[in-house]
Amino acid sequence: MAAGFHGALANARWAGHLGRMAHFAFQHLRSTPNIGDRVATPARWLDFGGQVSVQDLGEEFPACDVAVLGGGQVYGEVARAVLYHSAAARRRVVWGVGMLGVNRDTARHDILAGAVDLMGCRDLGVPGTIHVPCASCMASRLTKPPPPRHAVVIYAHATKSAGLARPPGIPHATNHQGSFAQAIDFIASGETVVSNSYHGTYWAMLMGRRVLCLPYGAKFGGFSQPPEMADAADWRAALPRAHVADGYLEQCRSLTRSFHARVMDLAEAGG
Repeated sequence: MAAGFHGALANARWAGHLGRMAHFAFQHLRSTPNIGDRVATPARWLDFGGQVSVQDLGEEFPACDVAVLGGGQVYGEVARAVLYHSAAARRRVVWGVGMLGVNRDTARHDILAGAVDLMGCRDLGVPGTIHVPCASCMASRLTKPPPPRHAVVIYAHATKSAGLARPPGIPHATNHQGSFAQAIDFIASGETVVSNSYHGTYWAMLMGRRVLCLPYGAKFGGFSQPPEMADAADWRAALPRAHVADGYLEQCRSLTRSFHARVMDLAEAGG
């Protein structure tokens, strides 16, 4: 997907400045059944020009102009990758990593923050970070999703749903089933989406569905437009409170384009 005017301009400035295109190396969770983590890298959704390589978190970074790590709830993995595997990178960027529930009052975090040129966090209001949501908001499939076919659907986390009430007759799927496109089509099929999956909640809000989130941890508290929340074991009484996050898709895309432009400018900068 094209990155828009600012990204293209930054690409052109970089090429003119050095006579070559930058090398961007990306790391995220590639080998996982979790669909949200598999598609969380901005390399999938945005144009970075030049040379782009994509790796699993924890591999040794190649010599590159910008190392980009994330997104997802992968703070620990990102910290290790930055501190132990990114020496060959000229610049380092954390993109859309979840940090709620993470103890940032540590020496390791201080060292990590000092080693990173841009710290992008998917959670709103985390000190020392720039709020940038998961880059999967740029997926074109979210712009015109299929129309709803069911009043309610359940999109569940495959490994954290032991207490989730699943009434008969309500379609349900998990975040370990199928492809990204299949997940989006299923979520879109509900007028109201009940989910304890972070990305299930996120994608449902992006598509303008009424959402009821069933949180199992702190990571659900960082959305810039908080969804209605309820208990996983007894959520049906809260269903009438589910609501649409108006304008959320364009808000997230605007934040993503802005952060992308900053990353492209960072690649252009000397040093």
